[in-house]
Amino acid sequence: MPGSTTSGALRDALERYRQARFDTRWLVHGRAFLSDLPFVEQYVPRHGFIVDLGCGQGLFSNLLKEVSPQRRVLGIDVDASKIEIARRTIQGREGLRFEVGDITAAPPPRCDAIVIVDVLYLLPSEAQEAVLRNSATALSENAPVVVKAQERSVGPKYALTFAQEMMSVALGFTRGGHGLHFPSRGEALDLFGRSGLLAHVVEMRRRPYTDVVYLARKAPRVG
Repeated sequence: MPGSTTSGALRDALERYRQARFDTRWLVHGRAFLSDLPFVEQYVPRHGFIVDLGCGQGLFSNLLKEVSPQRRVLGIDVDASKIEIARRTIQGREGLRFEVGDITAAPPPRCDAIVIVDVLYLLPSEAQEAVLRNSATALSENAPVVVKAQERSVGPKYALTFAQEMMSVALGFTRGGHGLHFPSRGEALDLFGRSGLLAHVVEMRRRPYTDVVYLARKAPRVG
C-alpha cells in the first residue's frame, strides 16, 4: 500500500495549481478527493518514460513526477484548454510535458508504461478498444498498462458509482459527451484481450464504488 510519501506527493502535486483560477483548483481538488490516485501510482514503474492518456489538467502526471523525479512523463489529452492548464504546472521541471492529442486516433510515442485513469468509461466500447490497441502498439513486449476504471455490476456499489460519475460529469470534474459506458469485468478482460493485452484485476476494496485497477501487459507474440 502507498505510504505517507505518496500522500505527501499528492499534496505537492495539488500545490502546483495554487496560482490557477478558482474553478481549476476546485476541479483538481475534487478529482483528488474522488479518486484514490496514490493507490494507482504504486503500480506504475518508478523509472522510464510514462505516458498518461486522457491526462486532463495533469494531476496524475504531476503525482507521478512528484513521487519519482526519475520518471519522464508525457500527458496527452484532447482538450486543449486542459492541456494549457497542465503546462502551467510544469514550472521549469525537466522530464514532464503535456500535449494535445486524440488518444483514440493514433498510438502514443514508444514508451515504457502507459497509465489510463478514470477515462475509458467516458468512451463507447469501440473507442475504448481503440485506446487499448493504440497502447499495445506503443509498448514493447511485457511492458505495463495501468488502468483505473469502474465496473458494471449488480448492487448498491454500482448504483453509487453511476450516480457519482453522472455528478462528476455534470460538475465538470470529468468530460462527458459520449454517455457513460461501464463494462462488466468479463467484458473488460475480453476488451483487453482483443487489444493484445493480458490483464488481471486489483480490487480497490476500501472504495465505496466499483473502482478497480487493471494491470495489463502486452501479450507476447506467438510463433
